[in-house]
Amino acid sequence: MIKPRINRKTLHGVAWPVLSAWLVLLAAAGGGCGRSASDEPPVAAWAQPFPRSKTTSLTCSRCHQAEYDDWRQSHHARANRDVIPQADAPAFQGQTTETWAARFDFTTDGDGWPVIRETLKKSGEVREYRPSMRLACDPLVQYLVEIEPGRFQATDVAWDVHKHEWFSVYGDEERNPGEWGHWLGRGMNWNSMCARCHTTAFAKNYDPQTDRYASNWTEHGVSCIQCHHVMPGHEPGGDALARVDNITWDRSRAMETCAGCHTRADSLTPAFVPGEKYDDHYRLQLIDEPTMYFPDGQILEEVFVWGSFRHSKMHAAGVTCMDCHNPHTGQLLLPQENNAICMQCHTAPGRNNAPPIDPVAHSFHAEGSTGNRCVECHMRERTYMQRDPRRDHGFIIPDPVLTRELGVPNSCNECHRDQSVDWAIEHYEKWYGEKMDGSRHRRRARAMHAGFQGDTAAVAELLQLIETEPVSTWRASMLNVADRLAHADPRVLAIARKLIKDVDPVVRAAAVRALGTDPASRPLVRKALEDPVRLVRIDAAWALSRELPGDHPARREFETYMQTALDQPGGLYRAAQDAFNRGDPARAVPMLKTAMQWDPLSPQIPEVLGFVHNALGQPWEAARALERAAELAPDNPQTPLYAALAWSEAGELQRAETMLGETLRRDRTLARAWYNLGLLQARTGRPKEAIVSLREAARLEPRDADAPYALATVYLQLGRSEEARLAARRALEIEPGRQDARQLLQSLEAGGQP
Repeated sequence: MIKPRINRKTLHGVAWPVLSAWLVLLAAAGGGCGRSASDEPPVAAWAQPFPRSKTTSLTCSRCHQAEYDDWRQSHHARANRDVIPQADAPAFQGQTTETWAARFDFTTDGDGWPVIRETLKKSGEVREYRPSMRLACDPLVQYLVEIEPGRFQATDVAWDVHKHEWFSVYGDEERNPGEWGHWLGRGMNWNSMCARCHTTAFAKNYDPQTDRYASNWTEHGVSCIQCHHVMPGHEPGGDALARVDNITWDRSRAMETCAGCHTRADSLTPAFVPGEKYDDHYRLQLIDEPTMYFPDGQILEEVFVWGSFRHSKMHAAGVTCMDCHNPHTGQLLLPQENNAICMQCHTAPGRNNAPPIDPVAHSFHAEGSTGNRCVECHMRERTYMQRDPRRDHGFIIPDPVLTRELGVPNSCNECHRDQSVDWAIEHYEKWYGEKMDGSRHRRRARAMHAGFQGDTAAVAELLQLIETEPVSTWRASMLNVADRLAHADPRVLAIARKLIKDVDPVVRAAAVRALGTDPASRPLVRKALEDPVRLVRIDAAWALSRELPGDHPARREFETYMQTALDQPGGLYRAAQDAFNRGDPARAVPMLKTAMQWDPLSPQIPEVLGFVHNALGQPWEAARALERAAELAPDNPQTPLYAALAWSEAGELQRAETMLGETLRRDRTLARAWYNLGLLQARTGRPKEAIVSLREAARLEPRDADAPYALATVYLQLGRSEEARLAARRALEIEPGRQDARQLLQSLEAGGQP
């Protein structure tokens, strides 16, 4: 099931007009769609690392009947299947539902085949679709429509299998035709976004030249070989294709296989092979984005369970998925209602070094009550796609104090909805106050919240917390936030140089990204090209993109990484950045324009396109792209400033002034906007207005010599020599080596004109 969201995050801190190698990447999901293996066309070697096999779940059932019986009714087994008219009939009996953009009617044709009729609200146009597959099984089902040969789209209306009704998975959210997130857009493309985790041995087989898919897979659903691979001696005819040994009894290795589909992540390769390392194939979504996680680590956006689990103390202590879940049924091994699943570790003497806990004494709730259940406090549910509740696997400490301070949810008020936060705090302080005062949990949440708000004062606290943080992904997350707040800051670089030797590749990769533009750290980044884990090597290759030879092994891995998502705007965006970094901006332009067509609501893509046009000496095209980016990011003051600079270079001074006005409407404290407005006013014969703007720039940024020097030139233009002399002196106080200010001052003191 998918409900992708448009990434509306904008890019900050990019100096005009240079395109940084470390611009924030759009999320690029892997995946694919299909035909049988016998129809498979020739594809590039990188496109299909999972060997084709004749083994299916039925093959395995001959010797493993009990495991097969457990599995066949699981969500894994029913993750994807062909439409079966009789089985799907209950959902197509004339029901109706609506989304923001359309009305949907669900009927059958003369042959009894399901039909989805869409009536667009704006135009009244009616379209009919005959779904060919269905996605997932419980609590909801999405149907898949083949809109062209090999390309399948997941509808944004779903069937609730319990309430027996259709509903919009987006609720009231606006999704219009032509947008990335509309059900016919690339954000709902099954080949790219769903199939890898809903089928077995999936190969996407996307051709970027024709924009077509020739996807194939071995079997619907997640069957035996998707997790166990083809075992030695198990292939029909004795043709063993296994690349790895049986991972069944190595729980850590087995969990890496679970993780591939149960996380929100960026795919580094076309497919994961069971038994290999997660970090050789995926870039995990960390807790460094306020759109994904709350600052205390609670889930916000849909991050698919294992992501939050990897950030937990449980994972750090060695707990695995199979300590709690039967891998074949997917169900819990023990009940959660009486805390049995948790107490298997938290009963004395404790397992996995877990502290023994008395649930009644710990929770202050009576045995058998909802408040006495561990999961209700530490694994609260959050509902996605309107009907699908998921438990948070971060095992976060609920804290109403942080609710009051930071706005994060807490289990107390989630359960006692009729009570206030102050009521919850009163009880919480009485029960846990002394233990929580000054705790790492609170310090970390406060620092992350400040970092999410862009407060540079948080850097020192984040770096201090990193030094003693036991959970590796938290170390990586805090480093990412600190680096975003103060990139190239000596304090951040010093911590990153330590963390580049961390035992966890996620932390080493974060360190490489922080050090990537620091010339003094180049040797460390080059050494990371030989790291044993692909994630780190790829980030090192990205940092060294401009200088890395095309035949370098890490460069080849990076090329494969880029090719995994060329069917998504994020993949083209990434490839365009790389082309620019390698000195070929002209090649970046068509990729960015195509990405804009695929995702017309993303402000990042036109912004980068503007930078590329500027580098090519095309200020008019740069200004138009940047102005479009400013329209799409109405709260970002930087993009209209960039557009103003481009319009000025294009000689369109009125349009430049309009964009500077828009910049200051969004943020009147932006000194650089006042400075550029003053220059423009002086250039267009309005020196008195220019003085007002330049004085404001100097007030807002008192350590910048540009505004005082510009003021000196404007005063001189008006014949106000003494004020020009004072302004020039101020510029030299700030920047003693500034030659233009020194020459102007010397000329004024000599009584001449510069």
